[in-house]
Amino acid sequence: MNIHEKFIGGNIKITKICGSDIYLENQIRDSSEDWFYWAFCIEGAEGKKLNFHMQSNRLGYWGPAVSYDLINWHWLDNVKEDSFRYEFNERENKVYFAHHMLYHPKRFNKIAEILSLDVFELCKSRKGRSVPACIIGRGSKSVILTARHHACESTGSFVLEGVLKELVLNPIDDVKIFCVPFVDYDGVVDGDQGKARKPHDHNRDYMPDKSIYPEISAIKEYVNKFGCNYGFDFHSPWHKGGENDNVFIVRNNVEKLNKTEKFANILEKHISKTSMKYSSKNDHAPMTGWNQPSPNFGFTMMQRLECEIAHSFETAYFGTENNKISDEKMVELGKCYARAFKEYIKEIS
Repeated sequence: MNIHEKFIGGNIKITKICGSDIYLENQIRDSSEDWFYWAFCIEGAEGKKLNFHMQSNRLGYWGPAVSYDLINWHWLDNVKEDSFRYEFNERENKVYFAHHMLYHPKRFNKIAEILSLDVFELCKSRKGRSVPACIIGRGSKSVILTARHHACESTGSFVLEGVLKELVLNPIDDVKIFCVPFVDYDGVVDGDQGKARKPHDHNRDYMPDKSIYPEISAIKEYVNKFGCNYGFDFHSPWHKGGENDNVFIVRNNVEKLNKTEKFANILEKHISKTSMKYSSKNDHAPMTGWNQPSPNFGFTMMQRLECEIAHSFETAYFGTENNKISDEKMVELGKCYARAFKEYIKEIS
């Protein structure tokens, strides 16, 4: 039996094995805060019944997300405080477990192929990897779509997939879309937390002077050349509880609050029966709690004179019993988001 993290997104440490009881910890790595992301693979456990013990507050409401291919996920729906039990059948020679449903870069590559997206290299990452980006359409209005400023926040990737599908199949006139699906690409591949990375993470790197991450430098260079009329950055919030169980917009600009509110009301109207649910009452108001000015993507883009709307869009890791996360519902949420954006553009034109 082999328990390991040797795959894209892997993050685990084995602390002890006592018979069928396996004790695990996640790796914080270079994050300055205690964060909750973990993912591991177990091979050669066919026919075994194993108990996995995690640290406190590392499991969601429905236990771990489970996959056999890193593409398709389901909830185990079996959790007891900080532990879960799994009975491997005789054919399960490789099973992946994770804090939440992961979004593998191979999934984006497949979607890009299906949608005939022209994917190019944005830049080389700090570790020399080719960071993907794509441009869709032509027009005078510049739209920036980003996800994974924090490496572990994969719910945002599912939503972004839905946005891309809708905007490619039903394009908006006079709009040019620039998309960076994995801003912290090294972190996504390596399985880092990404949040609060020392000395600061990718979403605190939009300073007026030189950025420390090549991906942010490349995004800033594009924006300085082509502008940003609309900027949508897809995230996941904290682990769980309270507002973190919802889908919400981080409203970040008092002067342009009426524009964000207009978009939020339109989005509420476009939420379908098969989508993750969204209500504008759950949006986070500017200058409230943790939502303070900082050199992040949404706040920085919103300061630009030409910018109409720019914000983070947060999608819960687990949701609630009546609004439970699945990959299908997250993708549908992205489609609803794109339809709302299309209506907003139409109304102000």
